Amino acid sequence: MFARTSVLTFGSLALASLSLVSTPIVTTAEAQVSRMRFQQMDRNNDGRVTRQEWNGSARSLDVHDWNNDGVLSGEEVRVGGRRAQDLEPADHNPNRWETNLNWTRNSFTSLDHNRDGRLSSNEWHFDLETFRRVDRDRNNSINLNEFLGEGVDDMRGDNFDDMDANNNGRVERSEWYGGLADFRWMDRNNDGVLSRYEVVGSQPSMPAAWNEFNNLDYDKNGSLSRAEWHWSNLSFTQRDTNRDGILSAREFDAAGGSPVIGAIGSQPGAQTILVNSQLRWTDTGITVRIGDVITFNTSGQIQLSDNVQDVARPAGSLSGRTAADAPLSGVLAGALIGKIGNYNPMGIGSQGSITAPVAGRLYLGVNDDHLPDNRGEFTVQVGVQHR
Repeated sequence: MFARTSVLTFGSLALASLSLVSTPIVTTAEAQVSRMRFQQMDRNNDGRVTRQEWNGSARSLDVHDWNNDGVLSGEEVRVGGRRAQDLEPADHNPNRWETNLNWTRNSFTSLDHNRDGRLSSNEWHFDLETFRRVDRDRNNSINLNEFLGEGVDDMRGDNFDDMDANNNGRVERSEWYGGLADFRWMDRNNDGVLSRYEVVGSQPSMPAAWNEFNNLDYDKNGSLSRAEWHWSNLSFTQRDTNRDGILSAREFDAAGGSPVIGAIGSQPGAQTILVNSQLRWTDTGITVRIGDVITFNTSGQIQLSDNVQDVARPAGSLSGRTAADAPLSGVLAGALIGKIGNYNPMGIGSQGSITAPVAGRLYLGVNDDHLPDNRGEFTVQVGVQHR
């Protein structure tokens, strides 16, 4: 646990003298919070945080570097600052670890399809980890105040793996750059660290039969209206080939699903990927479209702890053990797993192929909660067959 600010009791004379002071007294910690976010990393006190000063993961810095200039400054470090980017022209780039691009009233309205003043989970087409964290009262819906997050420093731009810079399966206080109150709010067991379950919740494997079109079709009428589309007008119009103002499942599938920058025409041939067991996610450099058949030929064996007998092959731990705080709690520890873009991880194991349920960048990893004591790597030959 961490020490709370002490409250001192003064005598009446001291209180009388304090009443004469017009400037309120604040602690050093409070003064730092009021000045800027990430104050502790601004070592030269110039109001900016450079890449050299940032002591978190590179992905985490990229999440907060909204203008992509390699430095956090201005609105990026203002307490309560939010990205000023307009939601309308923004399509998702699989190389960026974005969740929701703009936390504004207009963005809330565009997501609130049935106009009931709250966002249910099926109106939310971003990652569920962010949904759970923004849902402050934990009632499985997000109201406008929760969405705007005014006065909240909950690091909603970072996912758990961004913050867990040392890959030990938990987020320590030193890895958390948001507000202390928000850290304590997520630390449900009050042990001073955030587990994956506390931040992410139970995360099931993404089923191969998951249908992105049906997930977007909020009113279940078999087509997508502009109100159901969470990307730009341009990307909607490009898919609406018959110009009737709606997207059919056929138009959606023909375009490769939702927007993925660089997906069309960028399919590589078979590649050999070394999946380091000490890294949470290895970027394959491969971008897939919905319906593509991804083939895997995996070999190798990894060690999951200092115990030389604690080993796993691509299908998972040879002892049959699991890891409670791994990305997929229902899959054997050490098994080969993957994820496409920001969607839920998928169990791959020793499978020879899967069909891509969504479009995006493909990442591979091992299903373990504490990575620093792992040893070895899997060698995976990855190929993509167009549907």
